Amino acid sequence: MRFQLAAAFLLGLTTCGWTQQAQAQQFAGGDREFLTLQVENDLFANFANTDRHYTNGLQAAWLSRPQTGLPSWLADLSSPPVYSLLFPTGNFDKKSQRVGIALGHAIFTPDDTKTTLPQPNDRPYAAWLHTTFSLQSVRASSITGEAWQDQWKLDLGVVGPAAQGEFVQNNWHDLIGADEANGWDNQIQDEMGINLSFERAWRSSTFETPKLAGLQTDFIPYTIVSLGNVQTYAGLGGTLRLGFSLPDDFGPTRIYPGVGGSEWFEPSAAGCNCYLFAGVEGRGIARDIFLDGNTFRDSPSIQKRHFVYDAKLGAVFVLWDTRVAFTHVFRSREYEGQAKPDQFGSISVNFAL
Repeated sequence: MRFQLAAAFLLGLTTCGWTQQAQAQQFAGGDREFLTLQVENDLFANFANTDRHYTNGLQAAWLSRPQTGLPSWLADLSSPPVYSLLFPTGNFDKKSQRVGIALGHAIFTPDDTKTTLPQPNDRPYAAWLHTTFSLQSVRASSITGEAWQDQWKLDLGVVGPAAQGEFVQNNWHDLIGADEANGWDNQIQDEMGINLSFERAWRSSTFETPKLAGLQTDFIPYTIVSLGNVQTYAGLGGTLRLGFSLPDDFGPTRIYPGVGGSEWFEPSAAGCNCYLFAGVEGRGIARDIFLDGNTFRDSPSIQKRHFVYDAKLGAVFVLWDTRVAFTHVFRSREYEGQAKPDQFGSISVNFAL
């Protein structure tokens, strides 16, 4: 049923040096569709069952083959005129448009998950279950090599007990023999969530970078604007990549808050193509339901910080038709009184079908 709704809505590095030979690739992932499986957890960064703050995220996503039959209004939607005045796309002669759908789940907890008492000075318990519909457009110039990726994403879902955060977390803990989280009776209440976001990432000669120790480098900046009762914010970031033969994509994706990267990638025709990356991202936040609490009724909440930044380090391995990426994320304090910044790890596996 979710795939039918999507169709109705959208209509339709160092260890791999032996394969540094550049391979001929088709534009923007070629005529392939892509399946992405992702998990984010603080366990991957701390190597301990911390279960603190943003403690777990899961997402399965599908991205279509390039679409040629989209209505003109939908095809033109991917590049808003006003936004293009601020971040112009320039001239291009190659274009690829895709649609996608994803199912995601995220869990948030306070520091102390043993107590059953309310914790007004800590982050509330919360869960977010949602479906994401996406429209993606990639434009490129065969003359300059510059490329731009635009993505619209519409999230529809629910925050609260209906998102089954307690069920997912405590059943998983039972399975692995870890302690249960006991405070889920104090979570944010049920609320339908609607969020619309627009992302733009680009590779440009304006940000040309030199070789480093004989390896290629590039820098991919990106911007995002998000509006909804779940999260309203604007962000700006960038990713620096280092490798033997950097692919012409936009790097790996993340789940929360899901900024930057591309679900499509260039399959490696001869074994392994690998690279390292690092990046930073800042967000000015007007609303975050996971901190502010419910929109229309009283619920647990905490005073959020209006500016949050992430720093990330990671590695990508493209093995024939599969891309595996690990990202270590350092996140600044998100609310007043937070004892220390957070860390978590993100693992994504993409399959070209």
